Amino acid sequence: MQETGLTGGRSALLALIGGALFVLGYPPFAFFPPFLLLGPALLFIALRGASWKRAALCGVLFGGTIQGGGFPWLAGTVARFYSIVPGGSNGPSESQAFWIGTLAFVAWWLVATFAWAAFAVLAARAPKQPVLALFWGPLLWLAVEAFYPRIFPWTLGAGFSSFEWWAQGAWWVGVSGLTAAILICAGLLAEGWIRWRSGRSPRVWWGVAVGVLVVGTGLGALRHGGEIEGPTDEIRIGYVQAAVSLERRHSHDRDVQIGVRNELETRTRELSAAMKPRLVVWSEGMIPYPRPAEEVRGWLRTHVRVPIIVGGLLSEGEAVYNCAYVSLDSNADSYHLYRKRALVLFGERIPLRGFLRSIGIPVPAAVIGAGIENLVVDVDGVPVAPSICFEGILAGTAPSLREGGARLHLNLTEDLWYGNSGAPHQHLALTRMRAIEAGLPLVRVTNGGITAACDARGRWIERIPLGGPVSGVFDLEIPRELPEPPFTQWLFRNLHFLVFPWVVWRISARGNEKRSRSRGEADAGEGARR
Repeated sequence: MQETGLTGGRSALLALIGGALFVLGYPPFAFFPPFLLLGPALLFIALRGASWKRAALCGVLFGGTIQGGGFPWLAGTVARFYSIVPGGSNGPSESQAFWIGTLAFVAWWLVATFAWAAFAVLAARAPKQPVLALFWGPLLWLAVEAFYPRIFPWTLGAGFSSFEWWAQGAWWVGVSGLTAAILICAGLLAEGWIRWRSGRSPRVWWGVAVGVLVVGTGLGALRHGGEIEGPTDEIRIGYVQAAVSLERRHSHDRDVQIGVRNELETRTRELSAAMKPRLVVWSEGMIPYPRPAEEVRGWLRTHVRVPIIVGGLLSEGEAVYNCAYVSLDSNADSYHLYRKRALVLFGERIPLRGFLRSIGIPVPAAVIGAGIENLVVDVDGVPVAPSICFEGILAGTAPSLREGGARLHLNLTEDLWYGNSGAPHQHLALTRMRAIEAGLPLVRVTNGGITAACDARGRWIERIPLGGPVSGVFDLEIPRELPEPPFTQWLFRNLHFLVFPWVVWRISARGNEKRSRSRGEADAGEGARR
């Protein structure tokens, strides 16, 4: 393989620029889609022939720029959570919450950046054969996305959400496949550049990269412009983007809690009377304070009297769940509960919680429990399934809802935690890409935006921008038969499992090479002495 001839300083600069281009190509910026290709390409160029120390430095600069530049909102989100939710005299002060958020972000940044350093060290140890090396980096990246623990499990492939035709590639190869395609094209660009620098023709490598992009764009355009086949059911879903402040929602003052509930009742009845939706959807956590299931049911029966799904905290004995309450008729006779299954790190589950409390760092007294089952309910002949918050961005959520018979996915979330940052745009992009991947129509309702709906091909029906309050309806056509995702999705979703035997083989091969060189040098020395 050709070396780049770069010095350590130039390699570090390329890695830093690559991370910055990545941030600019990813939502919320999404300035120019090729940035998502050029960022990793610059990293691959910087890593060619690098020592493990230089590779680790490049990984820290590249990954640290991505984590710090792309996801700085995590600090404010954690601080906002701890300044509002615990409440009372036992809760942290505003300054304590700030430091909790800052320390949580720094800890997360260090842990995430370590993953990038490890990735870069392994990526620099790619096989010498160019074709094998082309797949080495993507497989490592897929393994990091699949296995490395993260607060916000973003994916590279979801960066194409802002670009309609390329986003459709998630149907053909899945979000993981889009990640792999981006990285393979980046590797082709990097190899072509290295060959061009050495005076050799890059035509084949750059030509293949362009070919992959052309084919992907064509397939995406074909699916994006195609009609949904087969019979459909029409359904009208109402939404309320209420913009109720976090302080009001989580207030411990009973009068404030009653005021929030009264607003929920009034707006639900007004929307139902004016627009006649079959179901009114509110966001996550709108019912203030943990409530027993039967208390909420009685309130829906006597005060709301409209088919509704609304998020809130469920109290069951000593356990508390993040829950979606579902009432499908005016008397709440058809009444269901969905308990959130995947909990948010540092928000709903806290690693080392006992240790943190023992050293004086305040954490909420309540412990959120995790549900174990999906819920699918029938709404006018359409099987509907809810999820809550970041469950919608996880790889397994939409497929499991499909397998359970759902033909419409309702995602209830609360993005006010993120403030005026890029997080709501990233959250929506990731959720929409999972909808395209599964071919499952999506309605996403938030408290402060971005509320949105897309059809079975991920094409926008409507998006309600950040802000509010606003309410309305989505008129959807739901296919009676959802096509099965192609086999290529499964294939790309499981490619990361190949990385482990390959890494073991590469480490073993490197060890054998070193031992062979050592024996050769020893033999040469012995021959010289003779």
